[in-house]
Amino acid sequence: MSGQLYLGMSVFDAAVARLTEQYEQGHRIVVSCSGGKDSAACAELAIIAAQKTGRLPVEVITREEEIIPPGTREYLMRLAERPEVRMTWLVAHQPSINAFDREHPYWWVCDRQLDPAEWVVQPPSWATDIAEQNIEMMTIPSRFPPEPGKELRAVVGLRVQESRGRRMGLHNSGGYLTKVNKWGVRNIRPIYDWTDRDIWKAVADLGWDYNRAYDVLLRMNVPRSQLRISPPTMSVGSGDVLRQMAAAWPSWWDRVCRRLPSVRTYAQYGKRAVQAQRRLGESWAECFHRTCIREAPAWIAERAIEQERQIVRAHKRHAGGALPEVKTCIVCFSGIGSYRDLTRALYLGDPFSIKCRRLPYVEPEYFRPGSGTWGGQPG
Repeated sequence: MSGQLYLGMSVFDAAVARLTEQYEQGHRIVVSCSGGKDSAACAELAIIAAQKTGRLPVEVITREEEIIPPGTREYLMRLAERPEVRMTWLVAHQPSINAFDREHPYWWVCDRQLDPAEWVVQPPSWATDIAEQNIEMMTIPSRFPPEPGKELRAVVGLRVQESRGRRMGLHNSGGYLTKVNKWGVRNIRPIYDWTDRDIWKAVADLGWDYNRAYDVLLRMNVPRSQLRISPPTMSVGSGDVLRQMAAAWPSWWDRVCRRLPSVRTYAQYGKRAVQAQRRLGESWAECFHRTCIREAPAWIAERAIEQERQIVRAHKRHAGGALPEVKTCIVCFSGIGSYRDLTRALYLGDPFSIKCRRLPYVEPEYFRPGSGTWGGQPG
């Protein structure tokens, strides 16, 4: 069935069929649930499929994020209390991105170096501490051993509606059921073909429980396209809803700002707080050298110098002249084809090399010795 097209079948029935097939084959199925609408829908669908195949309770796993919109933890606790669910709540004390802080782009969830009273929230008393910091190592055979001859499979709420890259990635990785990863686990993506409307229709028609943070953000006039439940420090783009979050949950917001003061700065001043400001009469090349090298934290300056060296050399090879100030050279790699592009890409350092793809990741070890690496080449 994994290779069939579900012609004449609703996306709901197709999703149930995908999960039912996996349960019938006897594989060990674990649903990854962040508390957002997509993973919550996956949990509900897995419960339906497990009931049909006599495989209850459904195993669900979540990871502590500490800073997450209120309502998320409450939803996850309600899910954990359901008799159809067996919940595993992990605490990895992992580094997380703080996109609003140039000096310290990482913060540590439930940081062991702090008094727990300083954490925004406390994990449940029954949560499990783990050593693995990579999110892909939540669901691994050593934690959820499958039956002999069977596989461990992780249900994830990926939907291709959210980006063209996800659609291409789904086809390249083998469809709704992925290839085996390096830990011997396949991902199941039962709702890959669902839209936002499909999610909310299922919630309304079937009475599914969901994260009430969505209701609050909608009342605060957050556009539907930005109604995402995720740690608000992960990207500058998520900062667009920070002011609404501050107004919606003032007590929670105060705790977040005490924990990460740079978040308050962004909420007060907006994107200007995390963007290079070009001075009157200053070229973009001059702005780049000032804001990304001379006045930048050492880790950003190192990356800016190396990225400039690479791109200027590459540009000369195909253009024979200086890197443009503003108009992007379409031949240059990574979409960085001008000094304006360089400045915007490197002002915050790009620690995950999203724009500067030929630079290594900046490892947590750089900022806190002994905290480990992401598994790539250390920066």
